[in-house]
Amino acid sequence: TLAFGRVDEPAPRLTRVPLSEVVDDVIAGERLASGDHAMSFSEDIPVAMSVRADGEQLYRVIGNLVRNARQAIIASGKAGEICVSAVEDETAWRIEVTDTGPGLPPKAREHLFEAFQGGTTRGGSGLGLAIAAELVRGHGGRLDLEKSDETGTRFAIILPKSDLELSAG
Repeated sequence: TLAFGRVDEPAPRLTRVPLSEVVDDVIAGERLASGDHAMSFSEDIPVAMSVRADGEQLYRVIGNLVRNARQAIIASGKAGEICVSAVEDETAWRIEVTDTGPGLPPKAREHLFEAFQGGTTRGGSGLGLAIAAELVRGHGGRLDLEKSDETGTRFAIILPKSDLELSAG
């Protein structure tokens, strides 16, 4: 019933994207979606940082990670924090999404980026992280789960600065 996104996902249209604008949009929407749950959002993005990416696809990736974190914190019934941060060096941009949620269950970690396998919410398709990882790979990068335990979870999006062609626009 669900078509895995690979067929439907266009190649990214790479342009210079102001990262703080993408993150601001994601956090604004997730802040509204959190309702009155005790949750804080923070961002640590250098104001002038632009990344080479497809803005819509990058929004989807970061949005998926922040939404998953928000849902996990709400499901835990505890207060929590979600932070999106970024740094760059001469070879790559690194965007981290960190939360203070309950961590991923072991079963979810085993098949995290596989379609229909990594879902943790009832009624979820298990496609979100599979599509997110595929979108990041389309940019020549990678999506890594760096930490997940009872103190929280950290994902890193690594986008290379190598000479990928920029689309006009």
